Amino acid sequence: YESPAGPVLLALLGASVIVVLGATAISTGLAAADGRSDLATLAAVGASPRTRRWLAMSQAAVVAFLGALLGAVAGFVPAAAIVSTLVEWPLIVPWLVLGVVLIGVPVIAALFAGLFTRSRLPMIRRIA
Repeated sequence: YESPAGPVLLALLGASVIVVLGATAISTGLAAADGRSDLATLAAVGASPRTRRWLAMSQAAVVAFLGALLGAVAGFVPAAAIVSTLVEWPLIVPWLVLGVVLIGVPVIAALFAGLFTRSRLPMIRRIA
């Protein structure tokens, strides 16, 4: 037996991955730009490039996980309500798709953040 909803679930999975990764990239980039002086301070007191990369990866993973979780809840609750009122068959939860969205997407976001984070900061001048 193959569910007729398979292609629809794959399309929804692809769309949710694109939205979450895009929003995570934007928010991580903005946070990095906003915290550039903080990163310079961390580098000045001896933080390694690995520490800065870990900070960006953690930030991206948290943002992606919270975005995916809120998106999954915001999509699942109305869908469950609609399915329970309109059709007679029981609601089948796509656990694999939810697992990919809630676990896989934050891991991918963290890896991309680590990949695109500069290991060395450009020299900036602070005005006292």
